[in-house]
Amino acid sequence: MRCIVLVALLAGSALAQPARAPFHVSYDADHLDLDGHVLQFKMSRRAGSAELVAIGEDGKELGTGAATYQNEPPGTWLSVSWTQPAEARVLMLKLRVIAADKQVTNVELTPWSVTVDHEDVNFATNSAVIEPGEEAKLDASLAKIGEIVKRSEKFVKMQLYVAGHTDTVGPDTRNRTLSLDRARSIAAYFRRKGLALPIAFAGYGEQVLKVKTPDETDELRNRRADYVIAPRGAPLPFKGPYLKAQVAWKQLR
Repeated sequence: MRCIVLVALLAGSALAQPARAPFHVSYDADHLDLDGHVLQFKMSRRAGSAELVAIGEDGKELGTGAATYQNEPPGTWLSVSWTQPAEARVLMLKLRVIAADKQVTNVELTPWSVTVDHEDVNFATNSAVIEPGEEAKLDASLAKIGEIVKRSEKFVKMQLYVAGHTDTVGPDTRNRTLSLDRARSIAAYFRRKGLALPIAFAGYGEQVLKVKTPDETDELRNRRADYVIAPRGAPLPFKGPYLKAQVAWKQLR
């Protein structure tokens, strides 16, 4: 009987111990420098150390890094850097974080995205129709997209983003509609040609100019579309002025 009572008391004592708060890690795209090979992140506990492994587009390890911290409080931005070959592209970062109290958590980050270099399609004024003479440009872009997909499809599920733009001729509201229609036309062309990836498209109008111009300026370089491949379900793979522009992305059906 004493043993039973003792066990019950011990169980009661254990239950009375305060539960540990969950241990998690947070970061955002603005605190990741892929070119400089530095990741900044926050811990929800006092900081101990971190280990990082960078994975390339072929699924193989590119390099590693580690850092030790000085018991910094929760919410502090912490840095860990890694080494890798200069021309390699990171697909995934595997981060192992250890708090000062020895709690451990593992996080996988997929910061990978690829901007597809291409020759821009020239549309007629106020038109979103792809002229037959422009199709070769899209076919060349589609071939590049296919190469990217073939290289990395084993390791990540992808989506193509098509962002349309205009110059500053005409009212902003019309340009937004025009750029959206042109982005939709390009996305639909890729689908008709057999691209199986999910495709999202949006129209930025004159909000994200490649070349800054006064209003009502006919600038060919601003009449363009961007093609970016990124992980499916990841945050939007655009930075800078794109984040300030209020646009709605649509999914091609």
